[in-house]
Amino acid sequence: MASLDPMMTSPKVTLFGAAGEVTGSCTLVESAFSRVLVDFGMFQGAPEQELRNAEPPPIDFAKLDAVVLTHAHVDHCGRLGMLSRLGFNGPIIVSDATSELLPRVLRSSATLQFVRVEEHGAGTAPSFEVLEPAHLVQSSRARDVPPVVLFGHRDADRVAKMVRAIPWSAWHELPGGMRVRLHHACHVVGAASVELELEHDGARRRVLCSGDIGPFNNPLLAAHQWPERAPDLVVMECTNGHRSLREQDAVRTFDAVVHDAVANGRRLLFPVFALGRAQQLQQHFARLSRDGALDGFQVYLDSGMAVHGATVLERHPRLLAPGPQRMMLRGESPLEFPQLHRLTSRSQSEDLRSIRGGCAILAGSGFCDAGPIVRHLLDHLEDEGTSVVFTGFQLEGSLGRALLEGATRVRVNGHERRVRCRIERVEGVSGHGDREDLLRWFAGFPQRPTRVVLNHGIADARSGFSAALATDGTTVHAPALGEPVLF
Repeated sequence: MASLDPMMTSPKVTLFGAAGEVTGSCTLVESAFSRVLVDFGMFQGAPEQELRNAEPPPIDFAKLDAVVLTHAHVDHCGRLGMLSRLGFNGPIIVSDATSELLPRVLRSSATLQFVRVEEHGAGTAPSFEVLEPAHLVQSSRARDVPPVVLFGHRDADRVAKMVRAIPWSAWHELPGGMRVRLHHACHVVGAASVELELEHDGARRRVLCSGDIGPFNNPLLAAHQWPERAPDLVVMECTNGHRSLREQDAVRTFDAVVHDAVANGRRLLFPVFALGRAQQLQQHFARLSRDGALDGFQVYLDSGMAVHGATVLERHPRLLAPGPQRMMLRGESPLEFPQLHRLTSRSQSEDLRSIRGGCAILAGSGFCDAGPIVRHLLDHLEDEGTSVVFTGFQLEGSLGRALLEGATRVRVNGHERRVRCRIERVEGVSGHGDREDLLRWFAGFPQRPTRVVLNHGIADARSGFSAALATDGTTVHAPALGEPVLF
Protein backbone atom coordinates (compact mmCIF):
# COMPACT_ATOMS: atom_id res chain seq x y z
CA MET A 1 0.00 0.00 0.00
CA ALA A 2 1.45 3.38 -0.99
CA SER A 3 2.04 5.85 1.81
CA LEU A 4 0.05 9.10 1.76
CA ASP A 5 2.78 10.81 3.78
CA PRO A 6 6.07 8.89 3.89
CA MET A 7 7.53 11.57 6.17
CA MET A 8 4.91 11.00 8.87
CA THR A 9 6.77 9.82 11.97
CA SER A 10 3.67 9.11 14.04
CA PRO A 11 -0.11 8.99 13.60
CA LYS A 12 -1.85 12.25 14.46
CA VAL A 13 -5.20 13.73 15.38
CA THR A 14 -6.20 17.28 14.42
CA LEU A 15 -9.26 19.21 15.58
CA PHE A 16 -10.74 21.37 12.82
CA GLY A 17 -13.73 22.29 14.97
CA ALA A 18 -14.96 22.09 18.57
CA ALA A 19 -11.51 23.17 19.77
CA GLY A 20 -12.18 25.35 22.79
CA GLU A 21 -15.85 25.69 21.76
CA VAL A 22 -18.94 23.49 21.82
CA THR A 23 -19.93 23.23 18.14
CA GLY A 24 -18.38 22.45 14.75
CA SER A 25 -17.11 18.95 15.55
CA CYS A 26 -14.51 17.86 12.99
CA THR A 27 -11.62 15.51 13.86
CA LEU A 28 -9.07 14.23 11.35
CA VAL A 29 -7.25 10.99 12.19
CA GLU A 30 -4.19 10.30 10.00
CA SER A 31 -1.54 7.66 9.59
CA ALA A 32 1.07 7.24 6.88
CA PHE A 33 -1.41 5.05 5.01
CA SER A 34 -4.88 6.42 5.64
CA ARG A 35 -7.00 9.40 6.59
CA VAL A 36 -10.41 9.27 8.25
CA LEU A 37 -12.59 12.20 9.30
CA VAL A 38 -14.77 11.80 12.40
CA ASP A 39 -17.78 14.17 12.18
CA PHE A 40 -18.20 17.27 10.03
CA GLY A 41 -20.52 19.50 12.02
CA MET A 42 -21.79 23.05 11.83
CA PHE A 43 -20.63 25.95 13.94
CA GLN A 44 -23.67 27.38 15.71
CA GLY A 45 -24.52 30.56 17.57
CA ALA A 46 -24.18 34.17 16.46
CA PRO A 47 -24.26 34.95 12.70
CA GLU A 48 -20.50 35.45 12.61
CA GLN A 49 -20.09 31.93 13.99
CA GLU A 50 -22.43 30.42 11.41
CA LEU A 51 -20.58 32.17 8.57
CA ARG A 52 -17.52 30.07 9.47
CA ASN A 53 -19.32 27.06 8.02
CA ALA A 54 -18.74 28.32 4.47
CA GLU A 55 -14.96 27.99 4.89
CA PRO A 56 -14.05 24.29 4.72
CA PRO A 57 -11.09 23.15 6.83
CA PRO A 58 -7.71 22.68 5.10
CA ILE A 59 -8.32 19.01 4.37
CA ASP A 60 -7.89 17.28 1.01
CA PHE A 61 -11.34 15.69 1.05
CA ALA A 62 -10.65 13.72 -2.12
CA LYS A 63 -7.92 11.81 -0.24
CA LEU A 64 -10.09 10.85 2.73
CA ASP A 65 -10.68 7.11 2.96
CA ALA A 66 -13.89 7.47 4.93
CA VAL A 67 -15.99 9.73 7.13
CA VAL A 68 -17.37 8.31 10.38
CA LEU A 69 -20.27 10.03 12.13
CA THR A 70 -20.88 9.83 15.87
CA HIS A 71 -24.52 10.99 15.73
CA ALA A 72 -27.08 13.09 13.86
CA HIS A 73 -26.92 16.42 15.72
CA VAL A 74 -26.10 19.25 13.33
CA ASP A 75 -23.01 20.34 15.29
CA HIS A 76 -21.62 16.90 14.37
CA CYS A 77 -23.21 16.20 10.96
CA GLY A 78 -24.42 19.55 9.62
CA ARG A 79 -21.73 20.04 6.94
CA LEU A 80 -21.80 16.51 5.55
CA GLY A 81 -23.93 17.83 2.69
CA MET A 82 -20.84 19.69 1.43
CA LEU A 83 -18.75 16.54 1.01
CA SER A 84 -19.47 15.76 -2.64
CA ARG A 85 -18.72 19.35 -3.66
CA LEU A 86 -15.44 19.12 -1.74
CA GLY A 87 -14.36 16.05 -3.68
CA PHE A 88 -15.17 13.25 -1.23
CA ASN A 89 -16.75 10.14 -2.70
CA GLY A 90 -16.12 7.48 -0.06
CA PRO A 91 -18.30 5.81 2.57
CA ILE A 92 -19.92 7.64 5.50
CA ILE A 93 -19.99 5.14 8.37
CA VAL A 94 -22.84 5.41 10.90
CA SER A 95 -24.93 3.33 13.28
CA ASP A 96 -28.21 1.80 12.14
CA ALA A 97 -30.44 4.36 13.89
CA THR A 98 -28.31 7.28 12.69
CA SER A 99 -28.68 6.03 9.11
CA GLU A 100 -32.44 6.55 9.47
CA LEU A 101 -32.10 10.04 10.94
CA LEU A 102 -29.32 11.53 8.84
CA PRO A 103 -31.00 11.88 5.40
CA ARG A 104 -33.88 13.85 6.90
CA VAL A 105 -31.55 16.00 8.99
CA LEU A 106 -29.53 16.94 5.90
CA ARG A 107 -32.59 17.68 3.75
CA SER A 108 -34.09 19.80 6.54
CA SER A 109 -30.81 21.67 6.83
CA ALA A 110 -30.78 22.33 3.07
CA THR A 111 -34.34 23.67 3.25
CA LEU A 112 -33.49 25.94 6.19
CA GLN A 113 -30.48 27.39 4.35
CA PHE A 114 -32.61 28.39 1.36
CA VAL A 115 -35.33 29.79 3.62
CA ARG A 116 -32.77 31.98 5.40
CA VAL A 117 -31.51 33.37 2.08
CA GLU A 118 -35.09 34.19 1.04
CA GLU A 119 -35.80 35.80 4.42
CA HIS A 120 -32.68 37.91 4.17
CA GLY A 121 -33.68 39.11 0.70
CA ALA A 122 -37.16 39.97 1.93
CA GLY A 123 -35.86 41.68 5.06
CA THR A 124 -37.55 39.14 7.32
CA ALA A 125 -34.46 37.30 8.59
CA PRO A 126 -34.74 36.12 12.21
CA SER A 127 -33.37 38.75 14.59
CA PHE A 128 -33.59 39.82 18.18
CA GLU A 129 -32.44 42.67 20.38
CA VAL A 130 -32.39 43.06 24.14
CA LEU A 131 -33.85 46.47 24.97
CA GLU A 132 -34.01 46.27 28.78
CA PRO A 133 -32.51 46.13 31.37
CA ALA A 134 -29.57 48.38 30.54
CA HIS A 135 -26.81 45.96 31.55
CA LEU A 136 -28.13 43.31 29.11
CA VAL A 137 -28.79 45.59 26.14
CA GLN A 138 -27.34 44.20 22.95
CA SER A 139 -27.72 45.09 19.31
CA SER A 140 -29.67 43.15 16.71
CA ARG A 141 -28.56 39.62 15.94
CA ALA A 142 -29.77 39.87 12.34
CA ARG A 143 -27.29 39.09 9.58
CA ASP A 144 -25.50 42.05 7.96
CA VAL A 145 -24.54 39.94 4.94
CA PRO A 146 -26.58 37.32 3.11
CA PRO A 147 -26.31 33.85 4.64
CA VAL A 148 -24.43 31.29 2.57
CA VAL A 149 -26.05 28.17 1.12
CA LEU A 150 -23.64 25.37 1.97
CA PHE A 151 -25.48 22.66 0.05
CA GLY A 152 -28.83 21.94 -1.57
CA HIS A 153 -31.29 19.07 -1.61
CA ARG A 154 -29.47 17.27 -4.43
CA ASP A 155 -26.24 17.46 -2.45
CA ALA A 156 -28.01 16.09 0.61
CA ASP A 157 -29.48 13.22 -1.41
CA ARG A 158 -26.12 12.47 -3.01
CA VAL A 159 -24.43 12.30 0.37
CA ALA A 160 -27.23 10.15 1.81
CA LYS A 161 -26.35 7.50 -0.78
CA MET A 162 -22.82 7.32 0.68
CA VAL A 163 -24.12 6.34 4.12
CA ARG A 164 -23.22 2.85 5.32
CA ALA A 165 -24.68 1.51 8.57
CA ILE A 166 -22.50 -0.97 10.43
CA PRO A 167 -23.30 -3.25 13.39
CA TRP A 168 -22.52 -2.15 16.93
CA SER A 169 -19.28 -3.30 18.59
CA ALA A 170 -17.99 -5.16 15.49
CA TRP A 171 -14.87 -4.19 13.55
CA HIS A 172 -15.43 -2.90 10.03
CA GLU A 173 -12.61 -2.59 7.49
CA LEU A 174 -12.23 0.83 5.86
CA PRO A 175 -10.56 1.70 2.56
CA GLY A 176 -6.96 2.66 3.22
CA GLY A 177 -6.28 0.15 5.98
CA MET A 178 -7.95 1.54 9.11
CA ARG A 179 -10.80 -0.30 10.72
CA VAL A 180 -13.62 1.08 12.85
CA ARG A 181 -16.18 -0.02 15.39
CA LEU A 182 -18.95 1.80 17.23
CA HIS A 183 -19.75 1.78 20.96
CA HIS A 184 -23.00 3.04 22.46
CA ALA A 185 -22.63 6.57 23.90
CA CYS A 186 -26.04 6.99 25.64
CA HIS A 187 -26.51 10.51 24.22
CA VAL A 188 -29.31 10.34 21.63
CA VAL A 189 -30.66 7.34 19.76
CA GLY A 190 -27.91 5.99 17.52
CA ALA A 191 -25.14 8.05 19.13
CA ALA A 192 -21.78 6.29 19.20
CA SER A 193 -18.22 6.58 20.37
CA VAL A 194 -15.95 5.84 17.40
CA GLU A 195 -12.94 3.56 17.80
CA LEU A 196 -10.36 3.52 14.99
CA GLU A 197 -7.46 1.11 14.65
CA LEU A 198 -4.52 1.84 12.35
CA GLU A 199 -1.09 0.43 11.59
CA HIS A 200 2.19 2.22 12.33
CA ASP A 201 5.71 0.75 12.28
CA GLY A 202 4.30 -2.76 12.21
CA ALA A 203 2.13 -2.21 15.29
CA ARG A 204 -1.61 -1.51 15.64
CA ARG A 205 -2.67 1.66 17.43
CA ARG A 206 -6.13 2.73 18.51
CA VAL A 207 -7.82 6.08 18.98
CA LEU A 208 -11.29 6.51 20.46
CA CYS A 209 -13.41 9.59 19.68
CA SER A 210 -16.01 9.79 22.42
CA GLY A 211 -18.61 11.79 20.54
CA ASP A 212 -21.10 13.28 22.98
CA ILE A 213 -21.25 11.29 26.22
CA GLY A 214 -24.67 10.92 27.80
CA PRO A 215 -25.48 10.80 31.52
CA PHE A 216 -25.22 7.49 33.37
CA ASN A 217 -28.73 7.74 34.79
CA ASN A 218 -30.37 8.30 31.40
CA PRO A 219 -33.85 6.80 31.91
CA LEU A 220 -34.44 6.31 28.18
CA LEU A 221 -31.29 4.96 26.51
CA ALA A 222 -29.17 1.86 26.97
CA ALA A 223 -25.93 2.01 28.95
CA HIS A 224 -22.52 3.12 27.69
CA GLN A 225 -20.11 0.71 26.06
CA TRP A 226 -16.31 0.60 26.20
CA PRO A 227 -13.70 -1.32 24.20
CA GLU A 228 -12.04 -4.27 25.90
CA ARG A 229 -8.74 -2.38 26.24
CA ALA A 230 -7.78 1.24 26.59
CA PRO A 231 -6.97 3.06 23.34
CA ASP A 232 -3.62 4.76 22.78
CA LEU A 233 -5.41 8.12 22.57
CA VAL A 234 -8.88 9.31 23.60
CA VAL A 235 -10.50 12.34 21.96
CA MET A 236 -13.02 13.26 24.63
CA GLU A 237 -15.79 15.84 24.83
CA CYS A 238 -15.94 18.01 27.95
CA THR A 239 -19.07 20.12 27.37
CA ASN A 240 -20.07 19.90 31.03
CA GLY A 241 -16.57 19.31 32.37
CA HIS A 242 -17.02 22.22 34.80
CA ARG A 243 -20.62 21.52 35.86
CA SER A 244 -22.36 19.11 38.21
CA LEU A 245 -26.00 18.37 37.38
CA ARG A 246 -28.37 16.46 39.62
CA GLU A 247 -30.90 14.46 37.58
CA GLN A 248 -33.04 13.70 40.64
CA ASP A 249 -33.33 17.40 41.43
CA ALA A 250 -34.15 18.05 37.77
CA VAL A 251 -36.98 15.51 37.81
CA ARG A 252 -38.42 17.00 41.00
CA THR A 253 -38.22 20.50 39.54
CA PHE A 254 -39.78 19.37 36.26
CA ASP A 255 -42.63 17.63 38.09
CA ALA A 256 -43.25 20.71 40.24
CA VAL A 257 -43.42 22.97 37.18
CA VAL A 258 -45.90 20.66 35.47
CA HIS A 259 -48.03 20.12 38.61
CA ASP A 260 -48.29 23.91 39.03
CA ALA A 261 -49.30 24.34 35.39
CA VAL A 262 -51.95 21.61 35.62
CA ALA A 263 -53.37 23.04 38.84
CA ASN A 264 -53.40 26.67 37.68
CA GLY A 265 -54.05 26.36 33.97
CA ARG A 266 -50.65 27.69 32.89
CA ARG A 267 -49.18 27.34 29.41
CA LEU A 268 -45.69 25.84 29.34
CA LEU A 269 -43.33 26.55 26.44
CA PHE A 270 -40.33 24.24 26.19
CA PRO A 271 -37.64 25.17 23.63
CA VAL A 272 -36.30 21.76 22.60
CA PHE A 273 -33.76 20.13 20.35
CA ALA A 274 -35.63 17.75 18.07
CA LEU A 275 -33.28 14.80 18.61
CA GLY A 276 -32.68 13.95 22.24
CA ARG A 277 -34.19 16.64 24.43
CA ALA A 278 -37.66 16.32 22.90
CA GLN A 279 -37.73 12.55 23.53
CA GLN A 280 -36.47 12.97 27.10
CA LEU A 281 -39.27 15.40 27.90
CA GLN A 282 -41.82 13.16 26.18
CA GLN A 283 -40.78 10.34 28.45
CA HIS A 284 -41.18 12.51 31.56
CA PHE A 285 -44.65 13.63 30.46
CA ALA A 286 -45.56 10.00 29.71
CA ARG A 287 -44.49 9.05 33.24
CA LEU A 288 -46.67 11.77 34.73
CA SER A 289 -49.58 10.68 32.55
CA ARG A 290 -49.28 7.08 33.74
CA ASP A 291 -49.26 8.41 37.31
CA GLY A 292 -52.52 10.25 36.64
CA ALA A 293 -50.92 13.67 37.12
CA LEU A 294 -51.88 15.25 33.78
CA ASP A 295 -55.66 14.79 33.83
CA GLY A 296 -56.87 16.88 30.84
CA PHE A 297 -53.59 18.78 30.43
CA GLN A 298 -52.57 18.41 26.77
CA VAL A 299 -49.01 18.19 25.45
CA TYR A 300 -48.11 19.28 21.91
CA LEU A 301 -44.90 18.13 20.21
CA ASP A 302 -44.38 20.94 17.69
CA SER A 303 -41.50 19.65 15.56
CA GLY A 304 -41.67 17.35 12.57
CA MET A 305 -38.07 16.30 13.17
CA ALA A 306 -38.84 15.44 16.81
CA VAL A 307 -41.79 13.33 15.67
CA HIS A 308 -39.47 11.49 13.28
CA GLY A 309 -36.85 11.08 16.02
CA ALA A 310 -39.39 9.45 18.32
CA THR A 311 -40.44 7.08 15.55
CA VAL A 312 -36.84 6.03 14.89
CA LEU A 313 -36.22 5.51 18.60
CA GLU A 314 -39.27 3.27 18.86
CA ARG A 315 -37.94 1.16 15.97
CA HIS A 316 -34.76 0.36 17.92
CA PRO A 317 -35.83 -1.06 21.30
CA ARG A 318 -32.41 -2.66 21.89
CA LEU A 319 -30.96 0.86 22.16
CA LEU A 320 -33.28 1.64 25.07
CA ALA A 321 -32.77 1.36 28.82
CA PRO A 322 -34.16 -1.83 30.43
CA GLY A 323 -37.46 -0.28 31.57
CA PRO A 324 -38.42 1.33 28.24
CA GLN A 325 -37.19 -1.77 26.42
CA ARG A 326 -39.53 -3.98 28.44
CA MET A 327 -42.40 -1.61 27.62
CA MET A 328 -41.62 -1.89 23.90
CA LEU A 329 -41.52 -5.68 24.10
CA ARG A 330 -45.02 -5.53 25.67
CA GLY A 331 -46.20 -3.49 22.71
CA GLU A 332 -46.19 -0.20 24.63
CA SER A 333 -44.18 2.92 23.85
CA PRO A 334 -42.35 4.78 26.62
CA LEU A 335 -43.03 8.01 24.69
CA GLU A 336 -46.77 7.64 24.02
CA PHE A 337 -49.57 8.85 26.27
CA PRO A 338 -53.19 9.92 25.66
CA GLN A 339 -52.58 13.64 26.09
CA LEU A 340 -49.80 13.79 23.46
CA HIS A 341 -50.36 15.44 20.08
CA ARG A 342 -47.65 15.17 17.41
CA LEU A 343 -47.68 18.16 15.05
CA THR A 344 -46.03 17.99 11.65
CA SER A 345 -47.09 21.18 9.84
CA ARG A 346 -46.98 24.94 10.32
CA SER A 347 -50.76 25.18 10.14
CA GLN A 348 -51.11 22.73 13.02
CA SER A 349 -48.60 24.80 14.98
CA GLU A 350 -50.44 28.05 14.31
CA ASP A 351 -53.73 26.46 15.42
CA LEU A 352 -52.30 26.34 18.96
CA ARG A 353 -52.98 30.08 19.21
CA SER A 354 -56.67 29.28 19.64
CA ILE A 355 -56.11 27.14 22.73
CA ARG A 356 -57.24 28.65 25.99
CA GLY A 357 -56.11 27.34 29.34
CA GLY A 358 -53.19 25.20 30.35
CA CYS A 359 -51.09 23.06 28.03
CA ALA A 360 -47.46 22.25 27.26
CA ILE A 361 -45.79 22.96 23.93
CA LEU A 362 -42.46 21.32 23.10
CA ALA A 363 -41.16 23.31 20.14
CA GLY A 364 -37.89 23.65 18.22
CA SER A 365 -35.39 25.10 18.23
CA GLY A 366 -33.55 24.64 21.52
CA PHE A 367 -31.61 27.92 21.25
CA CYS A 368 -34.75 29.95 20.33
CA ASP A 369 -33.03 31.09 17.12
CA ALA A 370 -35.47 29.63 14.59
CA GLY A 371 -38.43 27.33 14.23
CA PRO A 372 -41.87 27.37 15.85
CA ILE A 373 -40.60 28.32 19.31
CA VAL A 374 -39.94 31.86 18.03
CA ARG A 375 -43.56 32.20 16.96
CA HIS A 376 -44.81 30.87 20.30
CA LEU A 377 -42.56 33.28 22.20
CA LEU A 378 -43.89 36.23 20.22
CA ASP A 379 -47.43 35.10 21.04
CA HIS A 380 -46.83 34.58 24.77
CA LEU A 381 -43.86 36.55 26.13
CA GLU A 382 -46.32 39.15 27.48
CA ASP A 383 -48.67 36.53 28.94
CA GLU A 384 -48.36 36.24 32.72
CA GLY A 385 -50.09 32.86 32.52
CA THR A 386 -47.24 31.38 30.47
CA SER A 387 -43.95 29.86 31.63
CA VAL A 388 -40.97 29.46 29.30
CA VAL A 389 -39.08 26.45 30.63
CA PHE A 390 -35.41 26.01 29.72
CA THR A 391 -33.98 22.55 30.25
CA GLY A 392 -30.50 22.91 28.79
CA PHE A 393 -27.51 25.04 27.85
CA GLN A 394 -28.13 28.27 25.95
CA LEU A 395 -25.44 29.66 23.64
CA GLU A 396 -24.03 33.07 24.47
CA GLY A 397 -25.70 35.67 22.27
CA SER A 398 -28.89 33.64 21.82
CA LEU A 399 -32.41 34.80 22.65
CA GLY A 400 -32.72 31.91 25.09
CA ARG A 401 -29.60 33.03 26.95
CA ALA A 402 -30.94 36.60 27.13
CA LEU A 403 -34.24 35.45 28.61
CA LEU A 404 -32.46 33.29 31.17
CA GLU A 405 -30.23 36.20 32.16
CA GLY A 406 -33.21 38.44 32.88
CA ALA A 407 -34.13 40.35 29.72
CA THR A 408 -37.32 42.30 30.44
CA ARG A 409 -37.94 43.89 27.03
CA VAL A 410 -36.88 42.44 23.68
CA ARG A 411 -37.44 42.96 19.98
CA VAL A 412 -37.88 39.69 18.09
CA ASN A 413 -38.15 39.74 14.29
CA GLY A 414 -39.00 43.41 14.49
CA HIS A 415 -41.75 42.97 17.10
CA GLU A 416 -41.22 44.49 20.53
CA ARG A 417 -42.33 42.50 23.57
CA ARG A 418 -42.28 43.00 27.32
CA VAL A 419 -41.24 39.82 29.10
CA ARG A 420 -44.15 39.30 31.48
CA CYS A 421 -44.19 35.52 31.34
CA ARG A 422 -42.42 33.41 33.92
CA ILE A 423 -38.92 32.20 32.99
CA GLU A 424 -38.07 28.88 34.58
CA ARG A 425 -35.06 26.61 34.43
CA VAL A 426 -34.96 22.86 34.95
CA GLU A 427 -31.25 22.16 35.10
CA GLY A 428 -30.12 18.59 34.68
CA VAL A 429 -32.44 17.28 31.95
CA SER A 430 -29.61 16.90 29.50
CA GLY A 431 -28.32 14.51 26.89
CA HIS A 432 -24.81 15.48 27.98
CA GLY A 433 -23.19 13.94 31.02
CA ASP A 434 -21.98 16.31 33.72
CA ARG A 435 -18.50 16.42 35.25
CA GLU A 436 -19.09 13.32 37.38
CA ASP A 437 -20.54 11.39 34.41
CA LEU A 438 -17.54 12.30 32.25
CA LEU A 439 -15.10 11.17 34.95
CA ARG A 440 -17.06 7.96 35.42
CA TRP A 441 -16.99 7.32 31.66
CA PHE A 442 -13.22 7.85 31.58
CA ALA A 443 -12.83 5.43 34.48
CA GLY A 444 -14.81 2.78 32.60
CA PHE A 445 -11.88 1.59 30.48
CA PRO A 446 -10.19 -1.63 31.64
CA GLN A 447 -6.94 0.33 31.91
CA ARG A 448 -6.60 4.07 32.41
CA PRO A 449 -5.87 5.81 29.08
CA THR A 450 -2.55 7.63 29.16
CA ARG A 451 -3.28 10.34 26.57
CA VAL A 452 -6.39 12.47 26.11
CA VAL A 453 -7.35 15.27 23.70
CA LEU A 454 -10.22 17.44 24.94
CA ASN A 455 -12.78 18.88 22.54
CA HIS A 456 -16.32 20.26 22.75
CA GLY A 457 -15.77 22.51 25.73
CA ILE A 458 -15.35 26.21 26.35
CA ALA A 459 -12.17 27.38 28.07
CA ASP A 460 -13.51 26.96 31.62
CA ALA A 461 -14.74 23.44 30.90
CA ARG A 462 -11.50 22.44 29.24
CA SER A 463 -9.20 23.81 31.92
CA GLY A 464 -11.21 22.49 34.84
CA PHE A 465 -11.69 19.04 33.38
CA SER A 466 -8.07 18.87 32.22
CA ALA A 467 -6.92 19.30 35.81
CA ALA A 468 -9.24 16.50 36.94
CA LEU A 469 -7.86 14.07 34.34
CA ALA A 470 -4.17 14.97 34.54
CA THR A 471 -3.45 12.52 37.35
CA ASP A 472 -1.89 9.09 37.55
CA GLY A 473 0.27 9.65 34.51
CA THR A 474 -2.45 10.78 32.09
CA THR A 475 -1.31 13.46 29.64
CA VAL A 476 -4.09 15.86 28.63
CA HIS A 477 -3.97 17.98 25.46
CA ALA A 478 -6.20 20.97 24.75
CA PRO A 479 -5.06 21.81 21.21
CA ALA A 480 -5.96 24.92 19.28
CA LEU A 481 -7.91 24.74 16.04
CA GLY A 482 -5.78 22.96 13.44
CA GLU A 483 -3.02 22.00 15.88
CA PRO A 484 -2.03 18.32 15.39
CA VAL A 485 -1.45 15.94 18.30
CA LEU A 486 0.84 12.99 17.60
CA PHE A 487 0.26 9.60 19.22
